[in-house]
Formats: sequence, C-alpha cells, structure tokens
Amino acid sequence: MQTLNSRRVLALVSLVLLMIVWGGTFVVTKAAAREIPPLTLAALRFLIAAIVLVPIAVLRGGLRRLPQPVPLGTLILMAVSGTAVFTVAFNYSMIYASASQGALIYALGPAAVAIAAVMFLNESPSKRRIAGIVLSICGVGLVVAAAEKDASSPQPLLGALCMLLVVVAWAGYTILAKRLADADQVIVIACVYVIGAAVLLPAAAVELMQGPLPKPSSEAWLGMLFLGVVASALAYIVYGYVLRELDASLVGAYTNLDPIVGVVTAVVFLGEALHGGQIIGGLIALAGMWLASSQTAEPSAA
Repeated sequence: MQTLNSRRVLALVSLVLLMIVWGGTFVVTKAAAREIPPLTLAALRFLIAAIVLVPIAVLRGGLRRLPQPVPLGTLILMAVSGTAVFTVAFNYSMIYASASQGALIYALGPAAVAIAAVMFLNESPSKRRIAGIVLSICGVGLVVAAAEKDASSPQPLLGALCMLLVVVAWAGYTILAKRLADADQVIVIACVYVIGAAVLLPAAAVELMQGPLPKPSSEAWLGMLFLGVVASALAYIVYGYVLRELDASLVGAYTNLDPIVGVVTAVVFLGEALHGGQIIGGLIALAGMWLASSQTAEPSAA
C-alpha cells in the first residue's frame, strides 16, 4: 500500500511539473511565432524532438520493444492528432489571439478528455469531478465572452476556434495514448514524433516558398529548443508515465494548471492585460480544477 501511495504521489508531482512546462509554451510559442511561420514552427519543434529521442529509443531496443505487430495505425493517429493538428492549431491560435486568452480556453481540455474517457475507456468520473469540470467550462465561457480585440489579439474569435480544435485534438491523443500506456514511452513518443515531423515538413516547405526566408533571432531559436527538447521530447514521456499511473479523466482535470501558468507568464513576460471578466472566469476555472482533482481518484484504467 505504501509503495502504491508513493507511486501515486510521484505521478501527481510529475503531472504538476509537466503542467508548468506546458503552461509556459503559450508565451514561448507566441514569441517565436512572431519570427517563424506557424507551419515551420510546428515542423521544427517535432524535428528537434525526434532528433533527441530517436537515438535513445534505438538504444532501448527500438521497434522490437513495442507490441507486436507494431500498432502503426495507432501511432499514425497519435502523430496526426497530438503533433500535426494540435501544434498547427496551437500556433495559429497564438497568432490570432492573446496568449492569456488561448491559455484560458485550453481549460476546456478536462471536459473533452473526461467525455472521451467515458466514451472510449469506460471510465466513470464521480459527480464531484463532473461538477468541477462543468465549473471550469463556465469559467472559460466567461473568459471568451470578455475577450476584446487589441494588438496581442487581432482576431480573438478565430483564435478561440483554433484553440477549441487544439482541445479536441488533445483529447483524441490522450485516449489513443492510453492504448500504449504500458509500452516503452520513449520508443512510442519517438515514433510519434518521426511520423509527425514527416507530416509537417512538406507543409513547412510549401510555406517557406511563399515568401522570404525567416531570419529568427537567438531568442527565437532558444524558444524553439525549449519547445522541442523540454516541452516535447521530455514532457511527452512524462505524460505517458502519468497516464499509466493515473486515470485519464484525472490527468485531464490537472490540465487546468496550464491556463493558470499560461496567463501568469503572459501577463509577466508579454505585458498582456486581463479584463475583469477574464479574471473572474479564470478564478472560476481554478475552483473547478480544485473540485475535479481534490477527491480520491479511481484506480488507473491501464
């Protein structure tokens, strides 16, 4: 029992740290997207991540360590949903809307994951968790309603739609990743990134041919390295680990930390301003996160 509790505590701590890293991607992506086109930004992110992970995956046994026959279909779907669709929509959201608005809309992730978990994993979230998720949705709705156009958010509605696509794509990835939660996550994620980079690179090439080549600053390249190495190569391995130890709807509930970190970093580092409605909505979403995650969680479905 003590070992089980220790594993759970470690998984929860890892999940919180993961959300802090991913919360910081809103600001880093928005800053990098000012100098690097969105498709190219997405392709480079996962090309870098693949370069980091593939040698490690080979040393760990490569494809031989995956379930046999290799679940190529699942890997392709994970790559399309969790890299291509997710990242491209995310990048465009940061172009059209403020980082703080996009971060708060991402709080809808728990609702999408919980619904998908009920539909495809037969998980049964408690009434308390459902109430917390509903509260988060209400808070995000208030954030969207209070959005206003400004220099950091030229088309807030279009940015909101892009972020909603991000939420759907991430819910799909979460459910698909659960199928391979018991496999070697380094190898799984390396395969996903290789496929994702292969999908994104042709699109990036076409994008670069449409105009002059970008000349990113050193800060933009540092942001790219953070997105590729830390927020992707390392973070997605941790995500696979916590999915193995915790049920998917609980993991989804903790993604409410993303918008909190995203908003704080956007205000501090980008100087974005929050309107009264957005502040109230953010507090409501935070209360919903607490309700959804403060209960004793069900055993992992893995």
